[in-house]
Amino acid sequence: MQANKKGVDRAGDRSVRNALRIIALGWVLLAQGRALEAQQASPASQPPASQPPAAEPPTSPPTSSPTSSPKESKLETDSRGFTKRPSRLGETGVKVHFDVSYCEQKDPLQLADVYMPAAGDIEHQPRFPAILAIHGGAWISGDKRFDALHCRKMAQKGYVVMAINYRLAPKHKHPAQIDDCREALRWLHEHAQEYHIDPDKLGVWGYSAGGHLAALMATDRRAQDPPIRVCVAGGAPCDLGMIPEDSRALAGFLGGTRRALSDVYSKASPIEHVSSDDPPILLYHGDADELVPIAYASKMHKKLQECGVACEYLVLPGKSHIMAFVDAKGIATSIDFFDRHLKR
Repeated sequence: MQANKKGVDRAGDRSVRNALRIIALGWVLLAQGRALEAQQASPASQPPASQPPAAEPPTSPPTSSPTSSPKESKLETDSRGFTKRPSRLGETGVKVHFDVSYCEQKDPLQLADVYMPAAGDIEHQPRFPAILAIHGGAWISGDKRFDALHCRKMAQKGYVVMAINYRLAPKHKHPAQIDDCREALRWLHEHAQEYHIDPDKLGVWGYSAGGHLAALMATDRRAQDPPIRVCVAGGAPCDLGMIPEDSRALAGFLGGTRRALSDVYSKASPIEHVSSDDPPILLYHGDADELVPIAYASKMHKKLQECGVACEYLVLPGKSHIMAFVDAKGIATSIDFFDRHLKR
């Protein structure tokens, strides 16, 4: 009987480990695809001559205004294969400031891309609500540019969106990732004047591991952090207590197994921090998600309801983990949820 139990535990361990490997592989393949698209882009796909790209930004925080005039520059590729792109106004009507430092540059990953609506005479318009966007990748991989499609769509709808990179495991274990997210939110609030943001209208969005971090920010708040008015978490593992006790799948992120570090797993689980004063939360999830089972979202939704939190739960029929991430209904529902809670 004991031997059979060990066999089941080992099978569960392999299942979780394989799922995380597939998540990481999915993000890597997506990154490679985006890099290839950038390399193959023709001159016709670049901004018109009246809107040339700006000079390559320095690694330190920008000192110029978001509306400063751009200068011409050639595109370069960084060490990870991503195209190093400066601030510019694209054909989509969205102004993007790339690789803005949101802290004292302790780590090269602590950078953000800030997406702004290109709204003409911005200084004479109402201030924009803002969204902090957190990428996925199993806490061990990923990049802020994976969320570019989502960020551009949100900016087109009248939001300033700050897509961040954050320190990754296993080099940096929990709570480094959530600490960086909190630091970025504080930076966004402190730079509200510079980016024409309403500092009282801040939301968070994330998918997969990014959804976990967004939900953790919304439920486990700090007194020194600006208030979060709304949270959207897609494909998010909100209850790390569902990980098998002896699995080492999250050891690189959390430092060990759940049996050895039950308190760490509990504190890192958004579901353990849910309370009646949490902001409105939207959960969305594919019911064919082979990497983060939909039971994670169902359990979190039930807990939010029990605590009286204003919450919504969108199930995407037949969608896998990756397909739910790019699903048009998921993106549209997210923006609608932000509209109802940040624009009133």
